[in-house]
Amino acid sequence: MIGTRDAAGNPAGLRPLGNVPDMKISVATTVVEHKGSQDGQRATDARLQTETKVSMTVTIENWIAANLAKALRGGSTLTPAGTVTAEAVNGYPGLVSALKFIKASSVVVHLGGTTLVAYTDGVTPWDYKLNTEAGSLMLNDGSVSGAAPTALGPVPTAVTAGATTGITVTVPAGAAVGQQVYLYGFTGADAAFINGKTATILTVTGTTAVTVNLNTTGKTITVAAGTHIVFLGIANAITVDYAYDAQYLVDSLTQPLNDSWLRFEGLNTVESNAPVIVDVFRFSNDPLKELALLSDTFGQFILEGSVLKDDTRLTGSKYFSIKKIN
Repeated sequence: MIGTRDAAGNPAGLRPLGNVPDMKISVATTVVEHKGSQDGQRATDARLQTETKVSMTVTIENWIAANLAKALRGGSTLTPAGTVTAEAVNGYPGLVSALKFIKASSVVVHLGGTTLVAYTDGVTPWDYKLNTEAGSLMLNDGSVSGAAPTALGPVPTAVTAGATTGITVTVPAGAAVGQQVYLYGFTGADAAFINGKTATILTVTGTTAVTVNLNTTGKTITVAAGTHIVFLGIANAITVDYAYDAQYLVDSLTQPLNDSWLRFEGLNTVESNAPVIVDVFRFSNDPLKELALLSDTFGQFILEGSVLKDDTRLTGSKYFSIKKIN
């Protein structure tokens, strides 16, 4: 268990850490040894202890927010369940964008006045994939064959066939030569030649037109209401409505160094489960040296630090005590 200390140096309520498979107290001393030089043996004839240092490590398997906050010398904040209306998000085709909250539900994504279509089966046209657990989404970049977006990208007003293909369209800020675009929804007898293709921008004419590296000489290609050009790598200003579950936010390395009281309530299994109680009066933990997020075994993290001398204790040990019945 772990808890804060009150003004008198006593525990101010203790919180269980959960399953702790390993807990160690280590005592180290720094010693200067003296060697005699009168008998030819150079034997050690005196020792001077210059330092006593007590440290402690606690292996924790319960990844609750309070434990993580303590190990990361941070704080945890509970956010009650709620809803968000029109959260502004920059969506990038083919890339993941995060929402503010996780465990999202009832998600509706808008691009301007258009409601975008969520992914279903990889064949039906869609605009975005959603990870409700992580609270993130990815816009369609056309890389899934046969599953074009439904409403992403600006709508062209004209197409000019030729050795390079010119497209009259409102060019978004940041579009440049060498970037790629995804084309879909074109009409005309040869529309299949251009639909579903990813092309490279060869020229950009202000904010009104681009040419791409598709040779459409002699092709009949037109535009319609459902024609779109997705500028890959360019942000789409989308808004997201959603609900979210209650959740904790753990911020790391935000709190000052604070001393804690640790208590171990154990049973000696080789002595008929006789109780063994250890109280550590003043524990100052370091931030985690390692937070292993992927593993093939049960996840653990180690809380370690120093057991400091507690001068508020007038009798007995100033570091830790052990209580047992024999």
